[in-house]
Amino acid sequence: MFIDRLNHVWRIAGTGFSFACFFGGGLVLAVTIFPAIALMMRDQERRVRATQNVIRHSFRGFVAMLETLGILNLTVTGAETLRDGKGRLVIANHPTLLDVVFLMALMPRVQCIVKSDLWRHPYLGGVVRWAGYIRNDLEPEALLQACRESIAAGKNLIIFPEGTRSRPGEPLHFRRGFANIAMLAEVETQLVVISCRPIMLSKGDPWWKVPPRKADIRMKIGARLRAAETFEHQARSLAARHLVRQLQQYFTEQLAHG
Repeated sequence: MFIDRLNHVWRIAGTGFSFACFFGGGLVLAVTIFPAIALMMRDQERRVRATQNVIRHSFRGFVAMLETLGILNLTVTGAETLRDGKGRLVIANHPTLLDVVFLMALMPRVQCIVKSDLWRHPYLGGVVRWAGYIRNDLEPEALLQACRESIAAGKNLIIFPEGTRSRPGEPLHFRRGFANIAMLAEVETQLVVISCRPIMLSKGDPWWKVPPRKADIRMKIGARLRAAETFEHQARSLAARHLVRQLQQYFTEQLAHG
């Protein structure tokens, strides 16, 4: 019992230390490395690629820190599929705060749709612009065009169809936005199923709410599909609804069979 309590306290302290390193390191990069890349590389595509590479390697280091400190174990099935893929729409469920970190650590040339608030952030605003990420407050046609262009350039676009983190114990609820992008962009869609047991950093949880034992995070790189071809004989609005139902059922079944 004493050992278990001591281990719990250690993981709380380790989690706090890790997040301090994450935000502190991010601040250092935001005011040193990323501006230097922007100054030295005038070509936009080279600048975007270099910035994204720094972010990817930083996230890989952060994940390695979490594993070394005993905060979590990360197991990935089919990681080579993510590393080798390009120009795909990557759809994943969203149980924890760190899901995007895990995905970006695994994949090269990642594109994200980020909250517009980040564009106005005093430190992170420059980073998301230099990385070429897409802001979420664009007009629908402009957003779709930005997604199409990114995927056509070989970038992998990550979307969480729930729009926010899952709430433990509640059924998945996918929004239709990702389905419209999948249908209209006519791209290959890669499904990624993420589970976390016991749950940590879920919706509404503060960082210090650490589970009684180390979290086991499993990522399964699952099926691939081309939604536009699967539903090509249906009206787009109807096809999008069918795609939402199909993928919501797929993720629910995958998570149930763990």
